[in-house]
Amino acid sequence: MIEGNSAKYFKWLFNMWISAAIGEELLFRSFAFLQFRKIFGEKKIWLVLLSAVMFSLPHLYQGISGLVMTFLFGLAFGFIYLKFNNIWINVIIHGLVDTVFLTLSYYGMTDFYSGF
Repeated sequence: MIEGNSAKYFKWLFNMWISAAIGEELLFRSFAFLQFRKIFGEKKIWLVLLSAVMFSLPHLYQGISGLVMTFLFGLAFGFIYLKFNNIWINVIIHGLVDTVFLTLSYYGMTDFYSGF
């Protein structure tokens, strides 16, 4: 959809950093961890698992491959947040990961993703 279209690429890149990198990390890590801690205390595995499930469900429109990939990234982001307790580290890593996938899409190099 954005393959070779520079204007769309930069528009999506900007929107992705705002909505996904910043928005999703604030919601699914910072806010979710705070709320889950009230329920589960310091059972860290539950914090990570539940936030990863919540993070992956809105990506269901991407099919099973999108759901699984997003869940795995959600686990990684959750463990990063636990280790550093700094949401900005998550924002930067999330933004860079999404930038890689968007750039691969721009160059038409996402065939591996649909076969998962």
